[in-house]
Amino acid sequence: MHLTHKTLKNGLNVFLVNLPDSKSVLFTILVKVGSRYETKKVTGVSHFLEHVFFKGSKKYPKPTDISQIVDAIGGDFNASTSKEATEFYIKAEKHHFDLIFDVLSDMVLNPLFKEDELQKEKGVIIEEINQYEDVPASQVENHLERIMWPESTLGWEILGSRQSIKKMKRSAVLKYKNTFYQPSNIILGISGNFNSKEALKKIENTWGKLKNKRTPRHKHKEIKQKKPNLTLQYKDTQQAHFALGFKSFDHLSKKNPAVMLLANVLGGNMSSRLFVEIREKRGLAYHISASNTPYHNTGNFTIHAGLQVEKTRSALIEILKQLKDVKNNSVSTEELKRAKDFIRGKFALAFENRHRNLDWAMDHFAFTGKQKSIESFLAEMQKVTVKDIQKLASEIFQEKNMSLAIIGPFKEKLSFEKELKI
Repeated sequence: MHLTHKTLKNGLNVFLVNLPDSKSVLFTILVKVGSRYETKKVTGVSHFLEHVFFKGSKKYPKPTDISQIVDAIGGDFNASTSKEATEFYIKAEKHHFDLIFDVLSDMVLNPLFKEDELQKEKGVIIEEINQYEDVPASQVENHLERIMWPESTLGWEILGSRQSIKKMKRSAVLKYKNTFYQPSNIILGISGNFNSKEALKKIENTWGKLKNKRTPRHKHKEIKQKKPNLTLQYKDTQQAHFALGFKSFDHLSKKNPAVMLLANVLGGNMSSRLFVEIREKRGLAYHISASNTPYHNTGNFTIHAGLQVEKTRSALIEILKQLKDVKNNSVSTEELKRAKDFIRGKFALAFENRHRNLDWAMDHFAFTGKQKSIESFLAEMQKVTVKDIQKLASEIFQEKNMSLAIIGPFKEKLSFEKELKI
């Protein structure tokens, strides 16, 4: 595998991962914009754009053209929107590189955004909102981040609201696209079996001539939290859905390898502390996990669970007990070793799909502005000690950092509020 990084004169960054023995090629476009860059008038526009790019471009004007072309060659294509990035990709057999490069480039550079197609897609997205609202396990984390960052766009939902989507105007969509889809805010990635010189020439001819404008930064407002936050949504469900969050660290933090280990020890697999204590020993939950999501300026360490309704409070008490124990006593040397070995093993399995090397390079550069190899990240993780974990737990697991979201058949908060002590 050979990785090449090049920055064009207009600021566009390009990552090439050459895999000479691969039978496929992957072309990815990553744009450093997501829902936290939006304003109240256009909430959901980042995700809306992700949808309507596929509805016709200059060379491929029909709404079905792009899907038919990719399907006809047995290719794989998709897109995604997060709070800080939007990404598009097509993957196909290696000899289709020119085609997928042309299709994806024209789709993003020359979209038509026909008014009738925008109107139809509004209905699609509103149905997507309806679908997510019918899935409490997904919705509870949106509730959590809303109370964690009540004055920041980081707390807004990626899909927007029914009202904002219905009111979305073509002029606003175009303005947002022209504001943020600038060369210096875009990363192109190609991975697989292709000719690097020819690929760079195509990129220069297609993307290198674009003029660049500076893109605005998001505005993050952090309210100083003094006590735990709690939001409770009444819903007649057979299972309670629960997300306990703590503010953690941003993309650039050197603590992130240790945070990943802490999340793994607590809820990263079926032998983790919370899984064993909450599910196996007490039978309080079907699903329970811990994870960390870094953002620009901040982060979110979350414990997510699907719980027996009548035992939700008992589960909360036991979860907080486990967090207190890590704060006071750290983890054992054996637990830490298992977590390191587990993560190294999962990385090894994941990166057997060698296109993942491109994902890693692009994502890390997009969020940190730096390059870092997988090996160097794992080396940093290997240096984490038991004392580091305890210090980190003491820093994260504080009442002033704590927020809790619950969806279930509950009508009063008091019984849960009384337990939010750590």
